[in-house]
Amino acid sequence: MERTAYARLYATVAGAVLVLLGFGGLLVNTEFRAPELTSDLFGFYTVNGWANVLYVGAGLIGLFLARPLPRLFALIAGLLFTGLAIWGILATNGTLLFDRLPALRWVNLFNLLLGLCGLAAYVASRWDRISAWAGGLGGKFEARTEARRQKRRRKQIRKRRSVARTSGR
Repeated sequence: MERTAYARLYATVAGAVLVLLGFGGLLVNTEFRAPELTSDLFGFYTVNGWANVLYVGAGLIGLFLARPLPRLFALIAGLLFTGLAIWGILATNGTLLFDRLPALRWVNLFNLLLGLCGLAAYVASRWDRISAWAGGLGGKFEARTEARRQKRRRKQIRKRRSVARTSGR
């Protein structure tokens, strides 16, 4: 699997989930003027109009950047949502972040999960550089995987030659 595929997968899946969550939340609550008015989505996930716009916007950006710049989205979304989650966990339960976004237990848990997955996808997509910097473990891993690839290629070539010989007779 190509290294950028981890970030691309994260950007695509997280983008789709965020867009669906945001649009689902907009069906439940579209209140923008009074941010303290929140509604529960699925019975436990608190949303308001501002949170829904944040999720739809971040999701659309993720889907848009999934092809050209997935690592950038994974890093920015990872930092943003992890930061929101930590701030929400440290804030008292039921407060509003930026006087707009609800900071309740399930919202903070979702943001933390989304942020940590984004950071993990970014690290996985940059593993070669990180491991080279950390001591060269990536070079050994890459050498092993390259040896496996070459072995598979030789096996496929032998198989094709044997099929060509048997079909030619």
